[in-house]
This record gives sequence, C-alpha cells and structure tokens, in this order.
Amino acid sequence: MAEVTVTDISGPIYEGMWNYPPPLDSYLKDFKLEKVEIPFGGEVYTVEVFENVKAQTGTYLESPAQYREKNRYTVNEKPLAEFFLREARLLFVPYDTLSAEDGKRYVSLEQIREAEREPIPEGCAILVGTGYGGNWRARDFFSGSWFFRREAMQYLLAKNPFLIGADSAEWENPKKPEGIFGAIYRSDTFILAPCVNLEKIKQYRCKLTVFPLNVQKAFICPVRAALSEEP
Repeated sequence: MAEVTVTDISGPIYEGMWNYPPPLDSYLKDFKLEKVEIPFGGEVYTVEVFENVKAQTGTYLESPAQYREKNRYTVNEKPLAEFFLREARLLFVPYDTLSAEDGKRYVSLEQIREAEREPIPEGCAILVGTGYGGNWRARDFFSGSWFFRREAMQYLLAKNPFLIGADSAEWENPKKPEGIFGAIYRSDTFILAPCVNLEKIKQYRCKLTVFPLNVQKAFICPVRAALSEEP
C-alpha cells in the first residue's frame, strides 16, 4: 500500500540565516542560538535560548484580522482543525520564467492562470511556488524574493481562499508597491510565507497542515508547515 508523501515547506531557523534589510534590521536582530548550563538535581543541564525570535522568524502565519477594528482574532484563536489537512492547490511558476521590474522578479496574472490546471474551489489554501525557496540559505534571500502583480493577487483573492502561501519573503515591489496587502487583509485571507520545497510537490491537489506556536495575543507567529500528497 502506497504511503502518503509529506513534504516540510517551512524554512529552517539557524544562526547566520537571512534577516530583513535596513532599516528593519536595526530592531529585528539576527537570530542567535545560545546554550546555558544550569545545575539541577545533582546534574548539569544545557538549556538552549533562542535570541531575537520575532513573529516573522522563518516561515510564519499571519492573521489578516490584525488590521480590523472589529471582530479581530489572533493566530492562536483560530481553531487548529482549520489548519489540519486543509484542501490546497499548488500553482507552480518556474523562477527562471519570471520577468523583472525595478531589479526584482514578479509573478504575473497570465502565469497564475497558466499554472491553474483546474478551477480552485472556495476555501482552499492556494500556494504559489517558483523554486525560489531553494535560496533559503542565501543572506540576500529577502531582497532577492519575487513579488505579486496586483492583478495576479486580485485573481487569487477572487477565489475566496482560506490562505495564500508563497516561496517569497517579499510579496510587494518595494520601489513601486502594487498595493496587494490591503486587498489581502480586507478579504480575510491568511498569509503563509516564505515557504520552501514547493518545487518538490508533484501534485496540483494536495493537503496543507500548519502548526503555529501557541503564542497568545499574536497576529503573526512562526510555524511548522507541510504539504501531503496522496498516492
């Protein structure tokens, strides 16, 4: 009997990993892993300390409700069952086919449509992969990330997805913003980013599982996420 294939799509967290560029890096410091030795019960234990863990460390889940005035909810207030084996669709657009503007590559509406093998049902998780996640260990991973054209994001949001994920850390054009985030937040769509290993997924239809840390009162939180494919 063939087994279900499970692929981790959350990027590893490690010392020396990429960080956000200036001026963000002035207060979002680099992640550090410290070890502290503590005597306890006649033994000496080593306790690891995660320094400079921010909400957007590694792959994270972002609640759109943070920008609401009413009916706001944090990541941990959303039932975990809604993130377990969620119906998902993977739209793959090879990175080397992306055009560039202002020195940054982008995913267009035409490419999204071409990658949509069949209609996407409402309430799905939509993942857009390019293979760029393979650059996770590059220090310039953030600045080298691709962005969404406005019309491409509008097309995805018109599907009424539960969540949109991508293997990019910077979904906007920093020089000429497309204005996509306001539309995402108004649509009440979760964000999962940046992902890795999406180029390893063979099936268009798959299942997404996302486990955020149970941090209370947080609208953004680091996660462990995986896609599963049926045999």
